[in-house]
Amino acid sequence: MDGASSLTRFFRITLPMLTPVIFFNLIMQTIGAFMTFTQAFLITKGGPMDATNFYAVYLYETAFEYLRMGYASAMAWILLVIIGVITLVLFATSKYWVHYEGGDK
Repeated sequence: MDGASSLTRFFRITLPMLTPVIFFNLIMQTIGAFMTFTQAFLITKGGPMDATNFYAVYLYETAFEYLRMGYASAMAWILLVIIGVITLVLFATSKYWVHYEGGDK
């Protein structure tokens, strides 16, 4: 683009070419955020007054400390549904902001 500033080139060329990668990383990091377990469990095991008791840590405690396997299984299914719904919403909105090489189809 002759005469375009570097800012215009970034927003019109570079960023649209990066949106598929940004979309993939958004999906993976969203799923990873719901699965936060290792850091909270190893360092604090739920922390003082459940300050770091994330959903995955609570699921683990329910299953293996309190031996309530049925309840923990139901919690895992609910987590799967929540992650699935958020992923579907991200895929549904991706047609508005993710740009592929072929253009609009």
